Amino acid sequence: MSLPFDKIKVLHVASEMHPIVKKGGLGDVVGSLPKALRELGIDSRVFLPMYPSIDENVKRTFKRMPYKLYLPLEWRVFPAFLWKTDVQGVPIYLLEIEEMPFPADVYPSNLNLNTIKPFFLFSLAALELEKSARWRPQIFHLHDWPTSQVAIALKWHMYYSSFSKSYDTVLTIHNLAHQGIIQETDLMPWGISKEAFSIDGLEYYGMINLLKGGIIASDAITTVSPRYSWEIQTKEYGMGLDGVLKKYNSKLRGILNGIDYSYWNPMTDPFLPAHYDIDNISPKKECRKALLARCGWGEDHLPVLIYIGRLVEQKGIDLLLYSIESIVGHGCRLIVVGEGNEVYEQSLKEASAQFPANVFVKIGYDEELAHLMYAGGDMLIMPSYFEPCGLTQLIAMRYGTVPICRAVGGLADTVIDADTAHDGTGFLFSHYSSEALLHAIGRALGAWNSPELWNQIVRNCMSADFSWSRSSREYAKLYLELLGVSDFRSF
Repeated sequence: MSLPFDKIKVLHVASEMHPIVKKGGLGDVVGSLPKALRELGIDSRVFLPMYPSIDENVKRTFKRMPYKLYLPLEWRVFPAFLWKTDVQGVPIYLLEIEEMPFPADVYPSNLNLNTIKPFFLFSLAALELEKSARWRPQIFHLHDWPTSQVAIALKWHMYYSSFSKSYDTVLTIHNLAHQGIIQETDLMPWGISKEAFSIDGLEYYGMINLLKGGIIASDAITTVSPRYSWEIQTKEYGMGLDGVLKKYNSKLRGILNGIDYSYWNPMTDPFLPAHYDIDNISPKKECRKALLARCGWGEDHLPVLIYIGRLVEQKGIDLLLYSIESIVGHGCRLIVVGEGNEVYEQSLKEASAQFPANVFVKIGYDEELAHLMYAGGDMLIMPSYFEPCGLTQLIAMRYGTVPICRAVGGLADTVIDADTAHDGTGFLFSHYSSEALLHAIGRALGAWNSPELWNQIVRNCMSADFSWSRSSREYAKLYLELLGVSDFRSF
């Protein structure tokens, strides 16, 4: 007998969602998880800020709802409008605050009491949404610090705490490094009671930590991979919140992210010059040829290594930089697409100038080029210092590009080392060093030089299932638990 998922109403309160607005992996998850939940029968919807930078063509699909919302802050009321659209069958609400615009670049460059005000009002608007939407969720599914304030308001707000028994809250931590820390300590003008500023509340070394407050106030906490859920309870990866997470680990669980296979599909991908699948992989060679041409290179049968992602310390970009000369010395080509730290960007540009026949660098994200890299590359490098889940390696495997990853977080949960298992899908290393990375690359090159072995690894990658089908059911079961349903048949 199927579970009664059609009885569940969930509102995902998030700061980004592909394809409306996206800054990183959070946008990809919110763009695909609610859709997967609706396929189970769950009434899953999304609530987003109306950023001024949203593309005008996208905005034309929005319809403004007739009833205004009125949001209290600092002894005054801010009028706001709710807009509605639909993305692949998922209802999307967007909040426009007339006198409090959201940042054009999605996240404030500096966090303080003023720059987080729009997100606080946005969180209060989630609690008021039903007045305009004429639809009421049972569960608020919150994503990272900008929306953790929904749970904070339900626990400590002088007015909205009276609604605490009316909703359940799930907080998903996509990246513990981003916590929403501000120097100010007085939120009384926002309606947050003084008792919230304590060691058992928002207080964090004399400052306010919004993610910490969300962890304490939420009914359930999830991370985006099982391994990351226990890594963040250690001092090395806990980012100062390991003690809090240990204390509340009874409501903490890891649920692995998935990817949308209707979008990430080498058989239908509109960005590719040729399409292929596990039953006919040979057209991947045409994608490789197009990728080399895009970089200004001809075919010389060298292995092509790719890196797609942010150029920041978390991603282990320093290890990659230390390894470039050796990678070139091994007779490889390296293609890098991403943006981030200016020092890393400049160093990569210099490497490209030094090795123009072997290193290609594109600063900034290029969707079309990224798809071509996934399809035309041979190996993906992900030497992350920490990785909550990682979507890049999941996409690469879907396209038959073999990941070389550090065994942390979601990378360790999703990649099977090909030297230790017959169903291996990549090459893992543990120690955070360029030597360890180069050793893993060397092992991968050894397999690449054995066509029969390499083809088996590629087939293992493409047969791995990282769609949302399994993970969406894990979230659905969590929702049922929160709603007090122990016997699913009685729901």
